[in-house]
Amino acid sequence: AAGLWPAARFMSGLTVPGDQSAVHTWVNLIVVGLILALVNSLVKPVVKTLALPIYVLTFGLFALVVNGAMLMMTSWLQLGLHVATFGTAVGAAIIVAIVSAIIVGIFGPDED
Repeated sequence: AAGLWPAARFMSGLTVPGDQSAVHTWVNLIVVGLILALVNSLVKPVVKTLALPIYVLTFGLFALVVNGAMLMMTSWLQLGLHVATFGTAVGAAIIVAIVSAIIVGIFGPDED
């Protein structure tokens, strides 16, 4: 949800419905984040396994395409997220990945 918020704010083709209430918007972001986590948990491992040769050929850059596809699939479920184009989905996936990496870096487990 924290990664989807800046993506929805800065990407013109990505919208999360919400009224003027910040609480309603954040509830929608949390629901969409949970759905995206479910899609990533169930579908992404299968796609990564099938696309392993492409991952190797592109030195892992194909992960951007897969992450964009997961956002498009979440949008396709019609549960509170709308992604206009696949390019928007890939751009949003980059933003979500950066924000997620920052959050894990700050709040992740200590390795002391």
